[in-house]
Amino acid sequence: MSEQRAHPRYAVELEAQLLPVDGSLPIDGRTHDISRGGFCMLAPAVVAPAVVGTICEVRLSLVFSETEFSEPLILPGTIMWCTKLREGTQIGVKFESLDQKSRGFLELFIRFLEGDEDLGEPSAQ
Repeated sequence: MSEQRAHPRYAVELEAQLLPVDGSLPIDGRTHDISRGGFCMLAPAVVAPAVVGTICEVRLSLVFSETEFSEPLILPGTIMWCTKLREGTQIGVKFESLDQKSRGFLELFIRFLEGDEDLGEPSAQ
């Protein structure tokens, strides 16, 4: 049985941080993949377990080349799933409603991952 996803995923490693709005400890890690709808990240084994349903402020540092990167995007998200692995914890995060500016920057980055050479200015779609 194949899984249908609303958005294609792109394999990319980015620095990621989840800041739970309930005040629990931040979770630092690296993304495994990203889409317009969310991302999967790997956090080190020493991190406290993530709780499914936790609403977070997500900080993603987007990398465009070895010398070009963004200030961290700060996006709202919810932890949707969490799987303990031998080398850490894999966490699935869904983006919540994004404001126009954040959606535009995320869209610009996704277009970059898709190989769009005419990126221009970010715009919300």
